[in-house]
This record gives sequence, C-alpha cells and structure tokens, in this order.
Amino acid sequence: MDNIVGKWMRQTGRILILLLCMTACVSCASGQGAQMEQAGKPGFSAEEGSGADGQTPDGTGSRTPDEENGEETAPDEEGAAEGQEPDAESPMPDAEEPEAAETEFSPERQLQENKEQFLEKAKEQKVESEQAEVLLRRLAADGIFQNGDRVLTGLMIDDIDGNGQTDMLVMVQDAEERPVYGSGGLWLYMNADEPYCFEEEECSYCGWFDVFWADIDNDENIEIVFSAEGTGCGAVGDSYKAVFKYKGHAIERMKLPSDFDEDYDQGLQVELVQEPVENIYSAYCPYFDELITFRGQNVEDWELPDAPQIAGGNARGFYNLCAAEYEGKKVLQASEYLYGEGGVAHYVATAQFLITWEKDGTPKVLKWWIEEAVG
Repeated sequence: MDNIVGKWMRQTGRILILLLCMTACVSCASGQGAQMEQAGKPGFSAEEGSGADGQTPDGTGSRTPDEENGEETAPDEEGAAEGQEPDAESPMPDAEEPEAAETEFSPERQLQENKEQFLEKAKEQKVESEQAEVLLRRLAADGIFQNGDRVLTGLMIDDIDGNGQTDMLVMVQDAEERPVYGSGGLWLYMNADEPYCFEEEECSYCGWFDVFWADIDNDENIEIVFSAEGTGCGAVGDSYKAVFKYKGHAIERMKLPSDFDEDYDQGLQVELVQEPVENIYSAYCPYFDELITFRGQNVEDWELPDAPQIAGGNARGFYNLCAAEYEGKKVLQASEYLYGEGGVAHYVATAQFLITWEKDGTPKVLKWWIEEAVG
C-alpha cells in the first residue's frame, strides 16, 4: 500500500513540475512576442522607445517636457539607454539592402547619367536633338568621361568664334571621390580642331563657373574668359581665373597682370590707408604709384589714428571679370575687394581695373579707380 501511495505522489509531483515549466514557457513566449511586435513598428528603438535617428516613434523628433526643461531622467532609465550596443551579427533588414546597393559607385550607371544629362543640358540650350547626338558621340570618341570615371558638371554649346560652327565647353570631375579642387578638367572644343584640356590643381571643377568670350585685346581673335568658384568664404570667396586665346586653330592660355608676382592670382596689390579723419581712406596701388582718397565706413567705436596708417588692402585677387570698352576698344574689366581696419569682413570699397594685352601677349593695366561701398 505504501508503495502504491509513494508511486502516486511521485507521478503527481512530475505532473505539477511539468505544468509549472509549461506555464513559464508560455509566459516567456508571450513577452518576447509583444517585444518583437513593438520592434517591428516604425521609429522603434531600444533607447526609450525613440527612433534610431533620435526621433520619437511618430517621427516628429519632439522631446518630453522633462527634457525640454533640462531635467535629467531617472538613474534606472539612463542605465537602460546607455551602454547598449547593437548585435554585430544581426543582419541588415532586407528593406535596407537595395538602398545600400544603390549608393555604391557604378561607372556604367555614371556613364549613362552623363549621357542623359548632356542631352538634357543641350536641349535647354536650344540645340537640336540630332546635333546633340553628334556632339555626344564626339565626346565619347575622345574618352572625355573615361568610361564613367568622370561626371559631367558643366556644359556650354554655342558658336564661340562666330564662324557658323558649333563649339563646346565641357567640364568634368572625378565621379567617385568628387573632390572640390583638382581631379577634373575643362575641355574646349573649337570647330573641328583638336580639343584643348585645361587642368589645374587649384581650380574647382564642381560646376560653379562663369564664362564669356570677346576680343578683349583687339587682335581679331577671340578670347575665352573663365572663372571657377571654389568653397572659400569671406571677402569675395574663392575664384580661379583663366583667359584663353583661340588663334590659328589652337588655344593658349594668356597671363593676367598679377601672374608675374604669384603662381595663383592675387590681383594687383592695393594698400588701404586709414586717414586721421572719420570715414576717410586712401587706396595706394604700387602698379600706378598712385593714391586715391575716398569715403568709407570706419568700424564703429574704432579709435582714429593720429596720422595716416595702413589698415587693410585687397583680398583674394580679381573677381567679376567682364568685357568693357575703353577709348573705342574692348578691354577686360576686373574688380578687387578692399577691406579696412576691421579685417577682411570690413568691406569699404571696390577697386576696378581695365586690362589689355600687348601684341607679344604681355598684359597691361590701362586704368584704375575706386567704387565706394553703397550705404
């Protein structure tokens, strides 16, 4: 009898233990399921239920009242948010894989984008589609895009020399790295001549450029005046200038007056003199050995000097290049930014220069003057 009772009790105990284990398993599974369901919602993160980008689940990025008032969270909440690292072995969600693949550089895709962009820009410039296709095939034959390693950043199609034939200016840049300076080039296509490629380490080929053409030295040959904007700030920023002459079915670069002093255009030197009179300055240019007095705004509460003293000068070289007329002839006009005693940000006036070239190609400055700052 005792054996029967003992066996019954042991079986009953095993059943109770089994029931307890099953209950525990169901409870764990239920909790995990709820957590997985919440994790599948947009914007969910282990950090206080906010999105991975710091936004709240509704995507507004709104903060709680405690956070807006600068109050700290409870220590146990901080511990839950800090020191948590994602599982390194967890795979990327399937939805993100195609997007990541699209960001990878593809020369084939870049080449196709170049072709589409070329045709679109040509259409904007009123070039017939058949002619645009011919011009595009010429670029392809010359390998301008380097099988997709170069991105098209600028295009201008026109009859530059006025002889009835189509000419092109084509700007390209490294497609994968996209550096601001260097690693690109400006291609000049004149008529059926061999193209001319201009490449300089200091020049930006991102596509921020200005260009015009005119016979600015009056030798009956066209000059192409090119300016490429960089990323510099302060004063007039950062601009690379180049002037090209098209003559005898060839292109050559011409010098600017400042090219004899610096490798990179710094303009003509101008010294700004602060006079011992309120809001009066003088600009001295060694090239002309001439002093021009003008009105400019002193820095507020700045103490005037007892005698004239150098307080500033020109910054960043020539900018705003354009064609002008002087004594019945075309010339190049170039501006220079002048700053005062307050530093580069203290703009006081603009110096203007008229430039031409001798028959041997030597640049010559004909005239200069000061334009006072407005207001």
